[in-house]
Amino acid sequence: MSASIVRKYKLWFVWQDEEHQQWLEQMAREGLHLRDTNAIGMHTFVRGAPADMVYRWDVRKGTPDYLQLFRDAGWEHVASTVGWHCWRKARQPGATPEIFTDTAGKLARNGRILLPLGLALIAQVPMIASHRNYLAALAGQDAAFQGTALAALWLGAAVSLLCLFGCIKLGLRMAALKRL
Repeated sequence: MSASIVRKYKLWFVWQDEEHQQWLEQMAREGLHLRDTNAIGMHTFVRGAPADMVYRWDVRKGTPDYLQLFRDAGWEHVASTVGWHCWRKARQPGATPEIFTDTAGKLARNGRILLPLGLALIAQVPMIASHRNYLAALAGQDAAFQGTALAALWLGAAVSLLCLFGCIKLGLRMAALKRL
């Protein structure tokens, strides 16, 4: 008998990793165990017995040494997507396993997330700055910015705001860690 496959869509952003981990843990308690995920938020689960599992995400290059280090610590590699790696481990009574137990490790991880977000934000600057009257273009008042060009400008503005929001959220998280 083959395992039952369940697909669920849940979009999450890099600064929502803790909420996403809690959602995956809730799915495991309901008997849905993550098998795979992708960059657009489609999650594939295998239906099984309910379990109290801990899910953790890390972002870095998935070298063999990196993967083996986590496996040696008892973590199961569940999925990878765009540089993110999902790890799972059974929760032991009275303890919640963590992949980063010290402040320096947590700061380094958040820095690995913050860097591409900041670069994506900076990458939007030339497009936005290339128009001499950006606000008029966004308002649709400039006839030169019609159709696709205006859509690209709107998309760039949305990406910029999303990246800026993410940078602020991660920056605040890092500042709180430094105060510990």
